[in-house]
Amino acid sequence: MKRLITLLILGLLTSCHSHSHGGDDDHGHGHGHESADERPALSFTHWTDASELFIELPALVRGQESPCAAHVTKLEGFAALAEGRVSVLLRGDAGEERFDSQAPTVPGIFRPVARPTATGRRRLVVEVRAPGFSADHDLGEVMVFESAEAARQAIPEEPEASGRIPFLKEQQWPIEFGTAVVAERAIRPTLRATGSVVPRSDGEVVVTAPVAGRVATSGRAFPRLGERVTANDLLGVLAPRLEAADLASLDLAVTSANLELRFAERERQRLEALRGEGAVPERRVQDAVHAAEAAQAALATAQRRLDQFRRVQQTAGRGEGTVQLRAPLSGTVTEVLVAPGAFVEAGAPLLRVTDLTQLWLEARVPEADVGRLGTPRGASFLVEGIDEAIELGADAMIARGSRVDPRTQTLPVVFAVDNASARLPVGAFARVYLVNGEERAALAVPESALVDDSGMFVVFVQVEGEAFERRVVRLGARDRGYVEVLSGLRAGEHVVTRGAWSVKLAASSGSIPAHGHAH
Repeated sequence: MKRLITLLILGLLTSCHSHSHGGDDDHGHGHGHESADERPALSFTHWTDASELFIELPALVRGQESPCAAHVTKLEGFAALAEGRVSVLLRGDAGEERFDSQAPTVPGIFRPVARPTATGRRRLVVEVRAPGFSADHDLGEVMVFESAEAARQAIPEEPEASGRIPFLKEQQWPIEFGTAVVAERAIRPTLRATGSVVPRSDGEVVVTAPVAGRVATSGRAFPRLGERVTANDLLGVLAPRLEAADLASLDLAVTSANLELRFAERERQRLEALRGEGAVPERRVQDAVHAAEAAQAALATAQRRLDQFRRVQQTAGRGEGTVQLRAPLSGTVTEVLVAPGAFVEAGAPLLRVTDLTQLWLEARVPEADVGRLGTPRGASFLVEGIDEAIELGADAMIARGSRVDPRTQTLPVVFAVDNASARLPVGAFARVYLVNGEERAALAVPESALVDDSGMFVVFVQVEGEAFERRVVRLGARDRGYVEVLSGLRAGEHVVTRGAWSVKLAASSGSIPAHGHAH
């Protein structure tokens, strides 16, 4: 990260810069007559790749103590440095002088006291050393004056800049907070769309009941939500429900079939005897034979139904006499729609099995943008719970629709998404950016820096460690979690990317927090 140095001369104070942070006894601002030792206050904000330093101190005077309030923030997690040593170094022709603070007075705030022994220009460096952490903040040249009067004459009083929003380190550290540097990035022209993560057309199957019956487990645990299955795995069994309502009706059907068969046999025998006497034609005999055979078949069928019912009752737990339910494809059980022991009708959905390793992103382009779409060169998309944008190349596009959905007035564009890690949930809503041109270098900030303020997009710029400015910005293309800034920001400035709403609320309150590190 490009190192930035901000030197802010706050002007003459009416006391020894008495605003109190972190449990000091001094509160408010001093009043009364100026003393001969009052000095202008200096403030520096500086960043390294790993840390942010905000330090306040009185102007340096030879032989006089300049108490420093050094606020040290570890950028990873934006946390106050809770232990370690902070050293203020003055380097120049007279050599090097070092002034140490061996521990913070409160987490994040160190108070070394500088007492230079020689006047002239010196280089001010702040060293930070802690277990597993090291940073050097080179703050540039400062002047060591002969007297406080000389310091006051050299550093004229300046009015405080208007529009500043105070937001103290003690307010920043406890919340989720973070900043980023405004810098040029490779930005591609994009079209914004909404979308969702869906299964492939051949990547999801609902297992249904082939017949009506009772769902059973066949000696294995019934499939659970999230369970991995392989194609043709036995998921469970279905004990068919027969047409007869109960055992009594099946017994009655067998008895009735027996009676019909006995009647048909007697009729056949009677007609065959009459045929021998020439009293009946051959056709009537053949009809009687056919009726007897039909009665025999009906009896056999009724008996089989009765036997099957009894067998299912006795052996369904062992999987005999049942219909097997097998996995139609390899995947994950993403929905369980029935419990073991439940009776279901034929065609009822039982389980949903989805191949989660390869999914589709179905983007929906608004009809107003269809004319500008062309052939997408790829896409990126964001889903809730995943911080970084997921990038898709041009070869991931499967289909570009040719018909606008009359209900949603959108055109579908479908991309293949590798989901081997299974981090993307099926059905997740996605913010999609379809790549619609060649990339270019542009000033950009993370989208998380944007705040919609009464219909205008604003960002909050950190002008020094505990002071911010509200800026209205004009935006361009959005790409991979960043947005192009056409006006309102300059390269090298720091914008709030996490905690921007807290800064906005601080600005809306209109009050200045109780503030101070007694210098």
